[in-house]
Amino acid sequence: MDILIKGAIVITQDSKRRIVKHDILIRENKIEKVQEKIDEKAELVIDAKNRIAMPGLINMHTHVAMTLFRGYGEGLPLDRWLKEKIWPMEAKETGADAHVAAQLAMIEMIRSGTTAFNEMCLLGAKEIGKAAEEAGVRGHVCQGLFDLLPGRTIKGELAVMKDTAFPKSGLVSYGVGPHAVYTCSEELLRKSKEFAIKEKRKVHIHVSETRKEVFDTQKKTGKRTFEYLDSLGLVDSDSLFAHSSWVTKKEISLAGKKKLNIIHCPVSNLKLATGGICPVFEYDKSGANVCIGTDSVASNNSLNMFESMKLASLLQKHKYWKADIIPYSRILDFATRNGAQALGIDCGRIEQGALADIVLLKPGPNMTPMHDPVSNIIYAANPSNVTDVIINGRPVMVEGKIKTLDEGAVLARAQELSREIQAR
Repeated sequence: MDILIKGAIVITQDSKRRIVKHDILIRENKIEKVQEKIDEKAELVIDAKNRIAMPGLINMHTHVAMTLFRGYGEGLPLDRWLKEKIWPMEAKETGADAHVAAQLAMIEMIRSGTTAFNEMCLLGAKEIGKAAEEAGVRGHVCQGLFDLLPGRTIKGELAVMKDTAFPKSGLVSYGVGPHAVYTCSEELLRKSKEFAIKEKRKVHIHVSETRKEVFDTQKKTGKRTFEYLDSLGLVDSDSLFAHSSWVTKKEISLAGKKKLNIIHCPVSNLKLATGGICPVFEYDKSGANVCIGTDSVASNNSLNMFESMKLASLLQKHKYWKADIIPYSRILDFATRNGAQALGIDCGRIEQGALADIVLLKPGPNMTPMHDPVSNIIYAANPSNVTDVIINGRPVMVEGKIKTLDEGAVLARAQELSREIQAR
């Protein structure tokens, strides 16, 4: 479908980070033109006068199969929350359940301007990929691997790794997901990376989320977590490290040197009281590729990237006692261009030749006046401002209506299913 967006305030996120009032022409799945006036016919013409066009947000750490657990297990620290609440509930979930949970997540992400996500799931990688394709959302899905938990074996997890290495299907690609240092043996971590290199896939893993994890790793291996993972070949530009808060300056330097992808999840870390504030400023300065994620709705309660961008900015100001520590424009980079770089997708910007992943915002009272549209996006915008979402050149939401899924039916089934799983 050819789409013409007329008269938008365009946050290009191009190399010069230009903000212009332009038209945007989309042909098939790419942006063909971004210029002041475009007089060409298109199947869909969107009058975007007084609206903002921005690249779609990229949520770099999700657990969408857990979307049915929103609000479940509140008020517990991470270790107890996982062992007493989340893992037992996930053990009751089926692939069909994960599909419904993922559909619910796709609707929430579309409504909050997210056009791509990076997932780790306990089960249901294929079903989650299917839900993403149905919704028209880009996804990178990793089946979680754990061989240090009861009932799990290295042989079994290696089989899971190979069995869930699905080929790229349209919008969805699949990576390798060793869960964490404390749930994976050295052999599983090493073989996960070897497999990823062989199959040309990304590795998605939780790293240095808590102080206990770091101390336990040091006691067991004699190395800090990043140094231990580096010894296994896991620190490089094809690895996606979620959290990464409890680190030394030496580890930060290593991340920069290896062009590691660091995923900051500010809301989840605060809610689970993991303590250390991720040193985003230092990572970015070192040369690491900083991205932003929400984590699951069980530990965050939403998939709202606007909220996560705002918290990411505020936490750095708080941590370093410096109001101008990171420009707010750089925070938008983390959630657009940097996420695209981490996943190897040609999006995250609005310019000729890029994939057409575009979000339109209608500034309401919360974004008025608009002295600086990027400042308003980071500090004032919320999902209610999102009116239209285009992914891969396809309009998946138009004037606030989801076009790819039956929103009412999904919400009703998700509410019903959450009760069913708890009663099993």
